[in-house]
Amino acid sequence: MVLFQQTKGLFSLPQNQTHMRSLFVAVLLVFGLALQAQTPVSEANYALAARFSPKKLEKMVFSTAVDPHWLKKSDRFWYMYQTTEGKKWFIVDAAKGEKKVLFDNAALAAKLTRITDDPMDAQHLNIDSMRFVRDENWIQFEVKSTKEIEKKDSTAKKGTPPVKEKKVFYFEYNINTGELVELNDFKKPKRKPSWANISPDGNIILFGRNNNLYWMDKANYEKAVKNEDDSTIVDYQLTKDGIENFGYYNDGNLSGSGDSNVDKE
Repeated sequence: MVLFQQTKGLFSLPQNQTHMRSLFVAVLLVFGLALQAQTPVSEANYALAARFSPKKLEKMVFSTAVDPHWLKKSDRFWYMYQTTEGKKWFIVDAAKGEKKVLFDNAALAAKLTRITDDPMDAQHLNIDSMRFVRDENWIQFEVKSTKEIEKKDSTAKKGTPPVKEKKVFYFEYNINTGELVELNDFKKPKRKPSWANISPDGNIILFGRNNNLYWMDKANYEKAVKNEDDSTIVDYQLTKDGIENFGYYNDGNLSGSGDSNVDKE
């Protein structure tokens, strides 16, 4: 019995020594955490974050979804899709379930190069403000040139050089025959106000004001197009429970147009 107790004592520590060891370990842990807390935090890497900003990602990701533009006289819509090979324009017949390219990029680029004297190719075909016109077999678009011309209606003072701007060419293109026509005396139509959301028949105009929705008829909309500060403009409120940050519209949809009788934020 005695031998057993002595042998046991060789492999075990007295109880007070066990407590001392536990206390020593705890002190080391607390001291280590304190040193870690005092270690200075490195500065935020804003440059790295900027590399992944939406504008930078747009150049790498290109198109990720289809934005359909429906035609008024049929069940067709067109859309543009961009990949590493450039932009391509398609037209879709929803009723027939058919899709095809609107035009051959290379052929159109060659025609535009001859007219504008600016070199273009199939991969770098930058056309803007495209829309269907006439019987919806023609598209109308514009191309900004590298040439500079004197800006019309320039307010430059006497003795100062005239204000310059890039020349813009306007075209119409037949999607069936491939005929390209330059519009030499074309006057760009006035764009509709950004706040206006017009019904397909053009009789109802929906817009936002103070986080709520309003509407007006065609006659009052025409007044607003001419002068948004016209005191005779009549509109009607649709919603009343919109509040800040929980409104019925945002900057990308039914956005305001500034201080006017039509839309006051």
